[in-house]
Formats: sequence, C-alpha cells, structure tokens
Amino acid sequence: MRRIVATLLLCLLAACQTVAAPRPGLTPQQIAVLQENGFVQHGDAWQLGMPDRLLFPSEASQLAAPQTARLSLLSSALANVGINGAAVKGHTDSTGASAFNRTLSQQRAEAVKAALVQGGMRAAAITAQGLGESDPIESNATAQGRAENRRVVIIITAEDAG
Repeated sequence: MRRIVATLLLCLLAACQTVAAPRPGLTPQQIAVLQENGFVQHGDAWQLGMPDRLLFPSEASQLAAPQTARLSLLSSALANVGINGAAVKGHTDSTGASAFNRTLSQQRAEAVKAALVQGGMRAAAITAQGLGESDPIESNATAQGRAENRRVVIIITAEDAG
C-alpha cells in the first residue's frame, strides 16, 4: 500500500513539473478596446482593420489632422488598458525608386509612432519599420490599388501589454 501511495505521489509530482507555464496574453478588457478601435486579430497579433487603416497620399508622410486626432485617442485608449507598445509598419506603392520608397515608408511609420507617443504610449515600446513596396495588399497596376498600398499598419501583441 505504501508503495502504491509513493508511486502515485511521484507521478503527481512529475506531472506538476511538466506543466508549462501559462502563456501571457491580452486581457478581455484589452481585447475589447482593440476591437472597439478597429483592430482585427491575425494569429497572435492584432492589426488595425482594413476600413480603419491609415492611408497616405502619393509621396507624402505627413498625417492629416483627423488622422493625428484619431491616433491620439487610440493611443490614450490603449495606454489606459496597459497596452503601451506596438509595431508600426509603413508601406508604399511601387511608383518611384525602391530606396525612395523605403525611406518614405519609414517616414510614414515614424509619423504614426510620434502620434501614438503624443497620445500616451511609450516611445521605447513602439518600433517603427519602413517596408517600402515589398508587401502590397492590392495590385499596383491601378490607381485604387496603389492608394491602398500607401499605408501604415499598427500591430499589437501580448508583449505590448504591460
């Protein structure tokens, strides 16, 4: 009987040691704020949804006043629920030289980052990356497709919360 009890205890102890630590995630409150602000889940990340994307005119990196105001409100809402960081990825259409497009996309990402910081998120927790024309979501063969490709995407993951 002792041997059976000892074996059971050893099995329980071994089972406790093999359980993986829970993976941190976003809280229900954080998820609700993301959804309320137009973010859509893509795997483990949340991206600003298609109707709410930040689009830019050709060869421009300045935010329009309504975009800046919206980003300030967004940033404040995110910071209020403990989301202080993000990945900001800038994109361009395929017109112009690749080096120019990479620089322009970086400027777009930096403009969005600055607006997020102004709204209350931490600068050190936000990465801004210019991807140039490398990741189109529409065909660059039409004016409408090119307009859709001139964008900045904001991505939030569980690591950005806290």
